[in-house]
Amino acid sequence: MNIIFRVAVVTVTILTFALPVMAGGTTPIQLSFANIDPADVKGKSLETQTLELKRLDFELFAKSKVQQLNRNHRFSRPRMEITKKSDGTFLARYYQIDDSTMSVNVRRSQSGSIPYVGILSYKEQVFESNASTRDQLSKGVFAVVKVIPNRHIFSYQKGVWK
Repeated sequence: MNIIFRVAVVTVTILTFALPVMAGGTTPIQLSFANIDPADVKGKSLETQTLELKRLDFELFAKSKVQQLNRNHRFSRPRMEITKKSDGTFLARYYQIDDSTMSVNVRRSQSGSIPYVGILSYKEQVFESNASTRDQLSKGVFAVVKVIPNRHIFSYQKGVWK
């Protein structure tokens, strides 16, 4: 049991310090981990502990994935869609994933080659603003006009989430 505890602490430590570097300079990932109590570890089976570690690993992967999706979206805030309406005013629209709505779930798979499956769920928000000129759009107030639920399924193969 002591070895499993050490592996868990080392894995969490490595991922905590390595992930911001791998994320590519975007908004830092805020992580919070509950204290690992050796008494809690003793009462759980090896299988349960392993699943909990995979869930933590998937959560880190999912947070970096959400940052990547926000950064690369075709209509992110820096690349917002601007259209001129028939009345001469301008409409700006961009998309952004709401980090606070992100949830993850990991379960074992029955497949021999894919031991785990992770599900990432989040809500994508659509923001819009109207202005009389194109220049005023950057100073305008954007409001959420639509919320799009999303779900992605990932598999754990050969030591990485895909």
